[in-house]
Amino acid sequence: MANDQVFFIGQKAFIEKDDQVLVLKNPKGKLDFPGGKIQEDEKDFIESMRREVKEEAGLEIEVGDVFYTWHFSLPSEHKNAGKIVYLVGYKCRYNGGEVKLSDEHAHYEWVNREDYKKLDDNSPHFKAL
Repeated sequence: MANDQVFFIGQKAFIEKDDQVLVLKNPKGKLDFPGGKIQEDEKDFIESMRREVKEEAGLEIEVGDVFYTWHFSLPSEHKNAGKIVYLVGYKCRYNGGEVKLSDEHAHYEWVNREDYKKLDDNSPHFKAL
């Protein structure tokens, strides 16, 4: 009998504003979106998503439907190296605020259907975009 796998579940917000989507990059330049791992004590995933977006990007959002799921393994330099993170992407709508990044991200931009391909880094995150 196989052992149960240890993994994390995270959420990512694909925030739409004026036909554009907010894209973040971490300090190493890797593509990302606002969101994060669901914490042990969090039971309301929608409130968790709103909290993460407010903390990481300073925005108020309306959380919509799930539209994409994906996964990746944590890199060797991560404290939980090798563990898998399963991500759930939500369509979200911008409700207010100015983008103010936390220290988890170094750059942001709004992209549309015509210019998002310039971000193609062959990552699972890009495929979600």
